Parts: sequence; structure tokens; C-alpha cells
Amino acid sequence: MTLSAGVPPDYRGVWTRAGHTDATRAAQDAPWARWLQTSQWHAHLRVPPDALQQREPRELAGLSPAQLAALTHQQAHLGGAQVQAHPEGELCTWLRQADYQPPAQVPDAAWVVFLASDRLMRIGAHADDTELWQRLPDSVGRFRCLAGLDAQGQDDGRRVLVAGAYAMRARLRAIAWPRGMRPGLSLAEAMMHRPDQALHWLDQELSFGRCEQGRWTVERSTLPACEGQTHHCQMQQDADDPALAWVEIDGRAERWRVLEWSDA
Repeated sequence: MTLSAGVPPDYRGVWTRAGHTDATRAAQDAPWARWLQTSQWHAHLRVPPDALQQREPRELAGLSPAQLAALTHQQAHLGGAQVQAHPEGELCTWLRQADYQPPAQVPDAAWVVFLASDRLMRIGAHADDTELWQRLPDSVGRFRCLAGLDAQGQDDGRRVLVAGAYAMRARLRAIAWPRGMRPGLSLAEAMMHRPDQALHWLDQELSFGRCEQGRWTVERSTLPACEGQTHHCQMQQDADDPALAWVEIDGRAERWRVLEWSDA
């Protein structure tokens, strides 16, 4: 995916869901959510309460059927982002390059209203949903998006995004959705039709955590086994080719393609 436009600077950072404008929704129903936004790229992870209950840091094969079923309610996606100015306001569209859930029927877009420099309201353009989001104060200053490369130097779908003191890592599932899948199915519905693919379809990573002083600690992930892990992590642009960077995670150094790199 190549982007020609992105988002204004005040969108950048890591945003945490601060509430819902519908006062009838109980606080205990609120999901854990983080949205990392660079100039052109985004990653979003949302884990609802039922997926957090009785959560254990185990591999998928070691989880109970109830725990696996709860994971299907998670939401995670990444890709590009664009903002269009309209007379009625700013419309932000998140172009999903990878999605934990099956393909949706409508685009992911919302009207964005800034209530303060670090607080905004997202009003769904195709859904009756309005949320409040707060930017984490230490999520500015540096912004990066890197693409993993396979042995032939081609994009393999892995991503690392950085915003300030935070980083998100993404890895695609090994088995893609079947051709001709009806748009709008949930992951739970898709797995009911193909229970033999359950572990394969759940095996997609989007992990979020703090990345400081060469250490990245995973706070939350689509894969419970990743949570709580701390990794040695270093990133440095290639001195001879700034379109590439060396990424070292736990002693394994690889060259990744630079999609965005800003330390300002």
C-alpha cells in the first residue's frame, strides 16, 4: 500500500479510549483500546471485557474453548489513514491493510472533532457510534513505520509502528480468508462455518507496549502468550540507504523497509 496523503500532525500519537457519549453504557462494558497513529499509518487494538476475563498468557493451543471463543471478539487492524476536509468537518478514513476480523461491509471512517489538543471525539460515519479518545502524553516526538522483508526482499506483511515511548508489532495470519467470503461476517461466525481453521485464523498478532531504552514490554496483544514479555529492541536507519533500517528484537537483526521515520 502506497499513500499520497495522510493525517494532520495533531492526529499523531497513541490514543486511549476515554469513554462513550452514550451515558447508558456501563463503564464495565468498556474495552481496553489503543490507537497508534503516525503521519500516514495506523494500528488499532481493542480487547473487550469478556476477552480479558480469565485471560492466561498461554499459546492458543493451550487455551480452553471458552477462552478461544472470547478472543474472537477482539478487534485489531492496521494500514493507512487519510483525512479529508469537508464543510461540516474532518472525515478520517482508516484503510485497513490487515484486519483481525473478516472483511467489513462498510469503510472504517469517522468524523473527528478535537475537544482539546489531546482529546478528541470520533463520530462514526457508517455506524451509530460516538467515542471519546485521549492522547497519551509520552506518545509524541518520534514516529516510525517499518515493513518486514522476506528472504527475497519483498514485503512479508510484518509491521512495527512507533509513537513516542510506545510501539506496536503486527504479524499476519498464515492462512488467509477463503475467496468469496461474504463481507460483514464476524470472526466468531466465520469460525462456526470452519471450526477446523479456528487456531489458524486466531493466530494473527498485534501487540502494544512501551518501548524505551532498548526494551519493549508488551502490555496487550491479540495473542495472550505475548503479554508481559519484554524484548530487547533496537532500530537504526541504514547509513548507506535511508529507505532501509536495521531492526533487532531479542538478538535477531534484520533489514526492514522504512515506510515512515521521523524523530522530530
